Amino acid sequence: MTDIDAALARLREMPVHPGLSSIDARVLERVAMSVAGSHPPSSAIFGIAAIAALSLGVASSIMPGMPGKTPPVAPFGTSAALAPSSLLGSGE
Repeated sequence: MTDIDAALARLREMPVHPGLSSIDARVLERVAMSVAGSHPPSSAIFGIAAIAALSLGVASSIMPGMPGKTPPVAPFGTSAALAPSSLLGSGE
């Protein structure tokens, strides 16, 4: 740990870099340049995406789906024939 402490002490004793005082202005200038140079996506791209989504939705509602196999109703896998209510009513 003493090596880190010594390195930090040497860094503290060094003079401040002269470009440090103008770094804020340069950073904000570059941010402004990048914002001015970027172009937002056009409305044509959003229109194409909307038409594609609409056509996919219509096509999926027109095409018939495959019938699925439904799972059993019993939550724990027991059959309804062994349910307590059916066992109690079997004596009649």
